[in-house]
Amino acid sequence: MGKSPKKPHTSLVLHEVTNQKKRSVWWKRMAPVIMLFFLAPLFGEYLLGNLKFSELMNLPFLALLYGTGAILIREVTRKAGLGYASMLILGVAYALIEEGLVDQMLFNPTYFTGQEKLMNTIIPVLGVDVWLSLIVVAMHAIWSTCLPIILVEAIFYKRGIKPWLGSSGLAMTVLIFAFGALWLTHVIYLESGFLASSAQLIGTGIVVVAIIAATLMRKPRAVLLLPGFVPNPWILGGVAFAASSLYMLTEYLPGWTKVGACLLISSLFFTLVFRWSHRGTWSNLHTLALAGGGLLTYAWLGAVMEPETGPKATIDHIGTIVFIGGAVWLFITAVKNYQNLLSDKPVYT
Repeated sequence: MGKSPKKPHTSLVLHEVTNQKKRSVWWKRMAPVIMLFFLAPLFGEYLLGNLKFSELMNLPFLALLYGTGAILIREVTRKAGLGYASMLILGVAYALIEEGLVDQMLFNPTYFTGQEKLMNTIIPVLGVDVWLSLIVVAMHAIWSTCLPIILVEAIFYKRGIKPWLGSSGLAMTVLIFAFGALWLTHVIYLESGFLASSAQLIGTGIVVVAIIAATLMRKPRAVLLLPGFVPNPWILGGVAFAASSLYMLTEYLPGWTKVGACLLISSLFFTLVFRWSHRGTWSNLHTLALAGGGLLTYAWLGAVMEPETGPKATIDHIGTIVFIGGAVWLFITAVKNYQNLLSDKPVYT
């Protein structure tokens, strides 16, 4: 007797199992991308306390800009064989895109309530406040981009520093970022009615392009490990917490003194980190410790900050605790993964 033909339902079952496996593989491959997509705006706006827990429905819309911006920074940097220093510089470019071109807060003295009282270090010819610019650039370059990237890379440590997206995925991310930027620009303009001058917009665009080009033109180089002292990771985390907290507290200094304080704090901090990170005993745990110190700064800021949209209700105070607890849990998870990291030292810096 010949073989009986396969039953139709068996073929359908096999087809469904294959599809389930494909979906499972896709989710595993895209998990870090999806996490970073939402984590960037969660840190940038909600952990900071700028937006309330009751406004969580805005998260997907903010992620169109924040999330794709962080993903693009991570992907183009890793594809170019570069590391966190380059991500930080690209984070500055992202900050100028968001605050100079999209919401144009750098040029709008009435963007948020009480802003004019903070602006006493203005450069009239540019129409920007130096101290406020230093603050918002640091907030986006560090907390909205680099810090969530560091955490997500540590959580998905088995993926190492390889790119997460292919060419088509990267192209789609660029399109979503462009759409998010244009859409938010339109929405914010309808709300504020403010439009920066052509010179301000063109000048910002030129600076952004120059930063991106200069960063990506860098050739990756192997890190030359040097002997020397590196502090305990937890001490380093405390230093990061103190430096970032003091940076934010410069608001209470008079006039141009706060600009000088910001420049002094950031110069000392990054000089020390640069030197320590090129020594042989520097590890990924040190990098995570820096992120942890920054997280704690945003945690206490989020607990005391008055949101732009008004006072917090009870649900919002509970939400603040949830945001802080979630951030701490992510950090602890990243630290636990440390011993399984593929390398104790990023290949490029």
